[in-house]
Amino acid sequence: MNMNTQSTHAAVNIPLTALKCLYRNESSNKVVCEIDVDSLREVNEPATIDEMVAEAHLEYFSGRTKGFDNTKNLMGQLAIH
Repeated sequence: MNMNTQSTHAAVNIPLTALKCLYRNESSNKVVCEIDVDSLREVNEPATIDEMVAEAHLEYFSGRTKGFDNTKNLMGQLAIH
């Protein structure tokens, strides 16, 4: 499986308060808006594989997760909790 390929579909929730209309073209029926990125982050969790992997790496390197070299050690840790 090639994980370097970016997905072609993504969905985000955009709060209406985060939108600011900049321009509307009546002939093409299109609108250009400015979106407040901080507002997007408040209502959207990372959803793409790339973002999830990046978040997992950050958690691992910050010491919030554990790594195991073999299944026996992993199963031992799972049995404790």
